[in-house]
Amino acid sequence: MGKIILTMQVSLDGVVSDEHLWMMLSEEILEDYLEYYNTVDTIIVGKNSYASLAEYWQQAENSSNELERAIARRMNEIPKVVVSHSEVDLVWRNSEQIVVKDDGELARELEALKNRVNQISVESGAKTWQSFIQNELYDELWLLVHPVIASQGDKLFALADKQQSLRLTGNKTYKNGVIGLYYQK
Repeated sequence: MGKIILTMQVSLDGVVSDEHLWMMLSEEILEDYLEYYNTVDTIIVGKNSYASLAEYWQQAENSSNELERAIARRMNEIPKVVVSHSEVDLVWRNSEQIVVKDDGELARELEALKNRVNQISVESGAKTWQSFIQNELYDELWLLVHPVIASQGDKLFALADKQQSLRLTGNKTYKNGVIGLYYQK
């Protein structure tokens, strides 16, 4: 059976939105992302961020940065699943959609997906991550914690309404001060 990994950039105070204002990416982080995406079978994205991610990654195949181009090529070839409550215009190649009415239906769809593929990466957005955490629909977390207090924005654990115990399985400190934390449920 496959596993669902939530991966995200997060500020010290738990903010996951408007990351373009505070995120500190580096070649070192991008290298780890490329290695990670080479293990991913399916990407899940939420409806609200789907179009912007599709546009970004499709254009990034023409980036002047070789590493970004390699990540973009991989992202664009990986099958993507858009999870939403309504129809979405599928503009990113290798995309399909799961329209769900409630959390129970989402859980059933994800279980079926986990039976078909090994590694599923939930890429965005904040509401999608919050829903997966609230409903415990994940197996692992990969947090890239940036040394910044964003102070405003969507908090990653805002909808978590009960304690969830996690086990730290790895960590990495990047030269720019970002810390990668790997947790399993």
